[in-house]
Amino acid sequence: MPATRVLVLFASTHGHTAKVADRLGDVLRAEGLAARVRPLGKDAIRLDLSEFDAYILAGSVHAGQHQHELMEWASEHRAALNDHPSAFVSVSLTAADDTDEARTTVKDMIDDVLDKTGWTPTTTFPVAGAFQFEEYNLPTRVVMRLIARRVENHTGEKVDVHHDTDYTDWPAVEAFAKDFAATARGAANPV
Repeated sequence: MPATRVLVLFASTHGHTAKVADRLGDVLRAEGLAARVRPLGKDAIRLDLSEFDAYILAGSVHAGQHQHELMEWASEHRAALNDHPSAFVSVSLTAADDTDEARTTVKDMIDDVLDKTGWTPTTTFPVAGAFQFEEYNLPTRVVMRLIARRVENHTGEKVDVHHDTDYTDWPAVEAFAKDFAATARGAANPV
């Protein structure tokens, strides 16, 4: 029996979502699935979606919005996404905040993508992102320092604006990938 094939596509502005997508792909492969991890872009346009049994689409939030290319791709390919097991992984700093207000905001940002694209994924998964001060250009660094100050005021936790800070719960990402592997495997190989 051939391995279940999963396409993991991601949109990453500063590289953290790419790291999340790579970890998802690693876990899927460790679970015996054939996972292909690709950035959303020109290569994604040429992919033959019929080669895959399941899909994971990951994107990050900037200024309260997911990347335009993610929205466009999900909208254009919603039929394939809706006809197979699929997951939407949303990476944001807001997901690092363990408050009802933050959870509502994250849910609203995810729902916005689904409402605008017509995609109904099998599951969604919010992932806490990272401050990546070493990756930011000067204007972004200034904005992110202001956000870091808000985080400090809200949580009391000091954010070192001279070094990267990763808030991602990597064991939760791996557990999510294992659960999705089981879902994809079950759909591709029904009993």
